[in-house]
Amino acid sequence: MDPALWNLMESGPSDEEVSVIVRLRDANVVPSGIRVVANFGTILTARLPRGGVQRLWEDDGVISVKAPRVLLSPAPFEDDELDAGAEESASAQVPPLPSVPEDGRGVVVGICDWGFDFTHANFRRPDGTTRLRALWDQRGHHASSPAPYGYGRVHRAPEIDAALRSADPFAALDYDPSQSDPGGQGSHGTHVADILAGNRREPGSSVGLAGGADLIFVHLSADPVEGLANFGDSVRLLEGLDFVRREAGDAPCVMHLSAGKTGGAHCGETPFEQAVDAMVASRPGLALIQSVGNYADSAMHTHVRIGPDQSHVIVWLISPRDQTPNELELWYSGHDVLDATLVSPGGVEFDVPLGQRTHLRHRDEDWGSFHHRFNEPNSGMNHIDIFLHRSAPAGRWRLALRGREIVDGRLHAWIERDARGRHQSRFLRSQATSRYTTNTIANSFRAIAVGAYDAGRPERPAAYFSSRGPTADGRQKPELVAPGFRIQAARSTPRGGWPSDEPRLTVKSGTSMAAPWVSGTVALMFQAAGRPLGIHEIRSLLIGTADPLPDGPSSTRLGYGYLNPAAAVDAARRIGAEPPPPRRDVAAGAAPRARDPAERPPIPMPGQSAAVRTAAPEADTDLDAEAELEGDTDLDAEADTDLDAEADTEDDAIGLDELHAALTEFSERAW
Repeated sequence: MDPALWNLMESGPSDEEVSVIVRLRDANVVPSGIRVVANFGTILTARLPRGGVQRLWEDDGVISVKAPRVLLSPAPFEDDELDAGAEESASAQVPPLPSVPEDGRGVVVGICDWGFDFTHANFRRPDGTTRLRALWDQRGHHASSPAPYGYGRVHRAPEIDAALRSADPFAALDYDPSQSDPGGQGSHGTHVADILAGNRREPGSSVGLAGGADLIFVHLSADPVEGLANFGDSVRLLEGLDFVRREAGDAPCVMHLSAGKTGGAHCGETPFEQAVDAMVASRPGLALIQSVGNYADSAMHTHVRIGPDQSHVIVWLISPRDQTPNELELWYSGHDVLDATLVSPGGVEFDVPLGQRTHLRHRDEDWGSFHHRFNEPNSGMNHIDIFLHRSAPAGRWRLALRGREIVDGRLHAWIERDARGRHQSRFLRSQATSRYTTNTIANSFRAIAVGAYDAGRPERPAAYFSSRGPTADGRQKPELVAPGFRIQAARSTPRGGWPSDEPRLTVKSGTSMAAPWVSGTVALMFQAAGRPLGIHEIRSLLIGTADPLPDGPSSTRLGYGYLNPAAAVDAARRIGAEPPPPRRDVAAGAAPRARDPAERPPIPMPGQSAAVRTAAPEADTDLDAEAELEGDTDLDAEADTDLDAEADTEDDAIGLDELHAALTEFSERAW
């Protein structure tokens, strides 16, 4: 069972309604006892009593059940947050907007994000009315909460226009973007939306590709989760995308997402990613663009290959100033068996064999849980998942691994990032790598992931923070890059209103600022084509018209090249004059899947089973050169050579050629 699902089952009364993501064997055979909310073929979001989760998981018609996973808002890097060692542009610079007649008219843009300033001039027509079709604020439960979702409130254009005519529009709508702007530098969603679809009515505006498009905004939120900011979860994000596609109807629709997570197998096999693939393949005229993440220098990933009877120790650093829960996930081949021992900073050891789990308890303290799962059903891989509560001791945690039965030997580990804060848990810098640091839910097969580059420098280098591919199964992510460093765009209204000297524009950096350039370009492409383009046509046109890289056909940092909006729109205009390609029907929810792992008798999952013992903390000789934890907690410390490496062809523990050659050992994929 999914470790987070165990936590969901055990965290409240049995009759309380909970949300889950379900993957079915047959889209037409839905188990009893659940209420389906959003349908993506074989993937559903659903509600059921907590006490019914076990029965649903055991249903023969169910392949997988996942608990909601809290999302991260990839906070943009404000001026005062930019790494002092990073190479910065002299000022906010963006490339010129494409000189094309299209402005996105007739296209719907749907953005799932946080904090949208509907009063900003760049989102209003010349007569002052809103360009929003709908704004779904997912926060709270109300008598008027929209069906079938059952939470939040939907504000449509007439209500928004009435609020705009009032003395206090935010109070009239009971929606204030400043609540999503804790730093006072402007909300994330407002800045993203302006790059994508602002109409440049605010003086000084220099971005905004699809200024004629209709807008739908989903303000993501979830029920409060201890220790984590309320940025929504995977269930509500899927339902936000479902809401956008319903509201768009038959119109061409670009869905945009600048959010995600860092855990998971990074193979595009999560039910969320399968749902995304099914959705964008369900009809021409749908596309989803995502940011690839800002995690290249965060020391949140490590990987290694071990052989039979070989050992490896992963060191996980928890700062004394980290006041949040923490999670580490490790994924390895379903053909292999690893022995795994977690050692606390004080020397308490927890042995958890494959197929078992335990609570991490010492004396009277509950530190968390340790799961060692066999054959995760979506990927066919084995999965270690460690949750540490805030009560867990800070310091140097060690995960000792030994190869018992090894056919493949490769393993990847990721640390889930906190929503905010400088004192994130991380791996030793000597063990961390910038490869494979893509946003978890940006690894799907059909959606398009975007990285960031610095458009203010002639050589157009990748932004130092922009996450780096490939996916763990060797596919290219990001597909391409767009400007994401020091981008000036709309700033939301600050708390208390606008002082006379405050600009209504602000500068932010991040892949969140890069992805909307691609989303806006796709909106223009839809209009230019004059017919609904399929997702594979969109991918081909974007990649085929991208400015090439100077050093090769592709890059783990820069994808296949630099976005060229004008060339992409021109190409869409030309292809739109041609007959559409014959549509190849795929089964609902179908996407390339990993084959089942080699036959092996099922391993039981007992409720509690593990050995716990105390041993004197012992330093590993290969780690003696590392700084002590107290002096090694600053995440902005200078990265090691691997993290700063620009040469994508260098070997990084697992070479891409080797990775591709070994893929068929555990996975088959075909479009």
